[in-house]
Amino acid sequence: MELGNPVILISAFGRGHWLAAALAQEGIKTTLVDVSTKLGVWPSEDVEGPFGFFRNEKISESQMERLYADDPYDEVPNGFTLWLKEGPFECKGPTTKFKIEKAPLSSHIKDYLLGGANTKLSKALYKNLEAFNFEQSWLLHLAHQWAGTTYKPNAQGAQAGEAVPLFSSFLVRQATRNGLEKSLEWLATKGVEVIKPHQIVDVSFGGGKSITGLELSGEKQGLFRAEQIVWMLTSEETYFLNERLGKYFFPEGPLEPEWCWVRYRVSLQQCFERDHLPSHTLVMNDLYSPWTHENMMVLQRTTLADQFDVWMRIPTVQRFNKEYLTVRSHRMKVNLVERMSLSEPQVLSFPQEYYYTYAQLGAARFPVFGEKQSSRRGKVLYSNLQLDGPEEWPHYSWGAYFGRHEMILGQLVNWWKEKLLKEQKEKRKEQVP
Repeated sequence: MELGNPVILISAFGRGHWLAAALAQEGIKTTLVDVSTKLGVWPSEDVEGPFGFFRNEKISESQMERLYADDPYDEVPNGFTLWLKEGPFECKGPTTKFKIEKAPLSSHIKDYLLGGANTKLSKALYKNLEAFNFEQSWLLHLAHQWAGTTYKPNAQGAQAGEAVPLFSSFLVRQATRNGLEKSLEWLATKGVEVIKPHQIVDVSFGGGKSITGLELSGEKQGLFRAEQIVWMLTSEETYFLNERLGKYFFPEGPLEPEWCWVRYRVSLQQCFERDHLPSHTLVMNDLYSPWTHENMMVLQRTTLADQFDVWMRIPTVQRFNKEYLTVRSHRMKVNLVERMSLSEPQVLSFPQEYYYTYAQLGAARFPVFGEKQSSRRGKVLYSNLQLDGPEEWPHYSWGAYFGRHEMILGQLVNWWKEKLLKEQKEKRKEQVP
């Protein structure tokens, strides 16, 4: 059976839902193929991640609609919160202005992060970053690094990716399994065809280095014709899904990230510090030590008052090393006790990698690549293929996803208009006697 639509998106974990809806709104028949269940055994918390949502004027109404078609977000009252050795640093709290004024940060860095720098000034700032010492610039480096997809040492953090808008409104949510389903249902109301295949079996090719279709198995099976394809999986996810597809799209092999984020679930006993924690806190032990492992942890509340998720960035090669994950948990508990002496932290569950094999989990949910791997990222081999996903994003924040998808939307809408214009011209020619 042969099926088809002009544009097809291969998606997982909610990627590209706004883009699919926006394409449908433009009158372009669009299909989204969701392969989330084929990419490992991941609970909702691991799918969601520790990065929250920074809302600012760049986020459109339609993008907000997409976000709230999933599990709802709740605003963190005092904004993004850093818990430094000397105390909390809140990015939208009553003490924010005072702390920013007193901080030894450069005035140029402050203006840029607070949204006061124009494009010309921001270019000059980045061009002259080496003129600032670490004490003057650390918050800008952190804005690039904590959610970044490219790892750089602390004092070079701003040389990669983009800064997240730390001083914008910050929201987080309790993810549920039903959230993705709700978002897929929302897509259907927007006119997007949603398919959950058993497998993407193969790809068909045409002339001029183009892809003409995908062979799907499942409820809807057969060759699915498409004129434009948006591939939203990393190279490693693609190989895990189907090695044959991996060799087509990423012939150099899967790109294994240097770092990845993992999640522990811990219990904390009632104490003053625990009870005053916001729903999301970035705990930084030492600004001058590497922003990895237990030195930089995200502490997130769950639906239970005494249970928290602790996220940390570790070397990918250690993902499945139980002894290593255990050692990290001991050090994490030491750090938490130093902050909250009466909390008696206990690990309730280790990261998924502790319990499952690579064959069951596949690629890390939130990979972070080394700077030397940049030449491998974003290589497109086919004229009608768009790549998206962690290898393409500068950081793990909705603003980065939407920015990338706006660019892809613009290109596909231009392609569609040119295609319609060409078809109209050909029809006129045929009508001429």
